[in-house]
Order: sequence, then C-alpha cells, then structure tokens
Amino acid sequence: MAADLLIRNGTVIDPARKVHAIGDVAIAGGRIVEADGTGATTEIDAAGCLVVPGLIDNHAHVFAAATDGGIRADVSCLPQGVTSVVDAGSAGLSNYRTFAATVPPFNEMRVFSLVNVSDTGIVSHHYPENVDPKYYDAAALKRLFARYPGQLIGLKVRVGAEIVGGLGLKPLEATVEIAAQIGCQVVVHVTNAPCTMDRIADLLRPGDVFCHCYHGTGPTIVGEDGHVLPGIRAARARGVVFDACNGRNNFAFPPAKAAIADGFPPDIISTDLTGLTAYTGYAFGLTYTMSKYLDLGLGLDQVIAAATAAPARQLGKAGLLGTLVPGAFADVAVLKLVNKRVRYLDARGEEFIGNTLLVPQMTVLDGRIAYRQIDFATG
Repeated sequence: MAADLLIRNGTVIDPARKVHAIGDVAIAGGRIVEADGTGATTEIDAAGCLVVPGLIDNHAHVFAAATDGGIRADVSCLPQGVTSVVDAGSAGLSNYRTFAATVPPFNEMRVFSLVNVSDTGIVSHHYPENVDPKYYDAAALKRLFARYPGQLIGLKVRVGAEIVGGLGLKPLEATVEIAAQIGCQVVVHVTNAPCTMDRIADLLRPGDVFCHCYHGTGPTIVGEDGHVLPGIRAARARGVVFDACNGRNNFAFPPAKAAIADGFPPDIISTDLTGLTAYTGYAFGLTYTMSKYLDLGLGLDQVIAAATAAPARQLGKAGLLGTLVPGAFADVAVLKLVNKRVRYLDARGEEFIGNTLLVPQMTVLDGRIAYRQIDFATG
C-alpha cells in the first residue's frame, strides 16, 4: 500500500531507537509506517536535512486569552518543528476549565498541561500567585485530574522567595503531598529560592521535574567549588528530572556552562516560552534554544533526545510521541543544521555567540504538512 507522505533521503535521527542514518520516513493514516519503497501520494526530498520526531516543548505558557504572558500555541510552535506542548501551570483550579475548553480544542497541535496549585494560576506580570497551602484544595484537584485524564499531567508550584515569602518550602511540601494522593508528577520552579537547590531536590520524587535547572538568581545547582551539588546529582540518580526550561529570567550562562562542563546536561530542553521570550534572543523557540546547547557542547543526538524521547517519557507517551517508530503518531520535524553566527542572551545581560543553528524546514502533524519553509522541497 502506498504511503500518504514519504520523506526521502534525510538524515533520520530517532534517539528513542538509537537511529542516526540516511533513510526514509513514511506516513499513512496519521501514523508512521515502514518505508517499503513503493512510493507515496506526496514525496518530499529531505537530502541535506535532519528528519526527527516532532519536537515536544515540555514547558511553555499558551493560555493566550487569559494571561499576561500566554502565547498562541500553533502560531508560535508549529513553525519551530514543535508538534506537542505542555502548558506549565498557567491556570489553576479557578480557571482551568476555561483553559481546557479554549486552548487544546482551538489549536491543531497537541496541548498537554499542568495545573497550578494556586487557584488563579499565573495570570499577571504585576504580582505573583498566592501559594499559601491553606488555600490548596486537594479534593477539588483530584476531581479535576479525573475529569481531564491524559490532558492534565501534573501539578505546578513556584518557590521563588518573592512568591513564597515567609512560607519557605511549605508550598512545595504540600504540593508533593497532594501529588502523591493524585498519582501525578510535580514540576517546581526554583529561581531565587529561599534555600539551597539540594534542599528543594531532596523533596522531589522520581519523575518529578526540577525546572529552570540553570537559572542564575539566588542559590544555583553549582556550589562554590564550581561543581554541581552532590544533592543535585543524588536527586538525578533516584529519578528526578532536570529541565533546562530557558525563559527570560530563568537561565544564566555561568551555571549552565559550569554544570555542563561538570557532566550535568539537562534531561529535557524546553523554552518556558511566553510573550516576553517568543522570537527574542532569550528563548525565541525550541529549535533556537536547542541550538544553544549544541554550542554549549552537547551532542546532536543528545539535544534531539532532550526535545523528543525524554519529554515523551515524561508525558507517558513513549512509543507514540517523540519517536519515528512504526505505529507512532505521524509527527515529524525536518530541520537543517547550518553554520551561522547566533547571539544568545541571559537574564544578567550576558551574551554568548554561537555558530550552529537548527533551522526548521517542515513540520508534519498527524501526517499532514502543517508548516513548510517557502524554499524547502519546492521541486
């Protein structure tokens, strides 16, 4: 049977299967199928390009109609090769149903989400959410997860000193307790925390996410000796997941360079994309953020894995997302690796000049071409 779409001659990189070779990717009925050489209704010549699983942005803010920082998922993500995105707790109990009714159904790409333990979520740039555990409603949160299975994947809490005030780690402790009752992951924002990073990591369980792992505000994961804290390494060893989660104020080059040099790369690379970071020198989009890590010394397969196979596992979708194995959803990104001067910025105003850039050429979502660069495969 002829495929619907055949992407030929590209360098196929599928870290979930440890594949890195010139080959073809075939699609039929919205799924990846074996490429059997029988041709297809539509054929694309991807010679000179990388053909990878549709990228997964594990941390962004896409509640565009109801929050100050929200972006529109399709517009900001599909042109970057991103076919799945996780909204990182933009909504809380009070507005999550509005999020669920207006964001996933009105975007073509796959939208998953965390719910904020604060009832109102993160709605304003002018003041933070209230994270006092006395306002947490464990029973209502449990009902919410039951109502949106598969869509709702975890709890989000921020523990910056400007957010928690005198509460210290009580918001995180209470969040982990509720997550244990629900049976879901916790994602914790750690920038400018009121304690050392290893104390936060100690509270996390296997599968929980320590996000903004390379931030530079307040205590960081790098000790005074220039090495990653032993407690951080111990957390990774027991299964805590470390997400680079770039953002604007949540990334700094000194801890990132030190940690990577010390053998501590991120498990996941995501953007923390908002209206303040989309198409800017801070995060721009996922392929731009991934390119930065290539110039910081990570290998190509390692970077692709951190935006495909690793977040797919975190979503519980290994084998369906983040891979090109036959039977997986037909989400594909075609990228071109080019040598080009790139200027990256961090929260402190430090700049870093890279020379490697992943340039999106085409995005396939559910077997359909959802984006294509105007000069790609025009013949």
